[in-house]
Amino acid sequence: MLLLAILVNFSSLFVPMWQNSAGLDTEIISGLSISSEDPVSDEVRKEMFFEHKESTKNLAHIAYFVLVVISGIWGIYVIFRYNDRQAQIRLAYINILLVMIEILAFVLLTLQKPTLILGGTAQGVVLFGFAFPVAAIVLIWLAITRIRKDEELVRSVDRIR
Repeated sequence: MLLLAILVNFSSLFVPMWQNSAGLDTEIISGLSISSEDPVSDEVRKEMFFEHKESTKNLAHIAYFVLVVISGIWGIYVIFRYNDRQAQIRLAYINILLVMIEILAFVLLTLQKPTLILGGTAQGVVLFGFAFPVAAIVLIWLAITRIRKDEELVRSVDRIR
């Protein structure tokens, strides 16, 4: 479950999570890039977050990216702490907290004064990719419940001896 949570969380970098629209202009934000579509010329421009000209969006994108990487590395660390299940549970709760902070960073990214690459004012819409970090939290929580059940099973076997 923890490995699946890590994979789901990393995949949030590649799927569309937020869409800003101003008239016919559209800007789609994912964890790694911002793409815009010009309806007049049918031109689609895609910029990686570190190439974006607006520094505040760049900072929020960097924060989101760093938090995804940190929570992924932390999740791998939690997986390899299988010898001490109580510590593994505590570390998994910290992983949930990291993913929640990651969600907060993305919300702050989308709630900033939205300006399209093409210009104009925008109205935002949540896309399906925003559910990936939430699904990662649910998967981590399910892993915690399974770790607890394993610990109870080990304790019951110890009592029998």
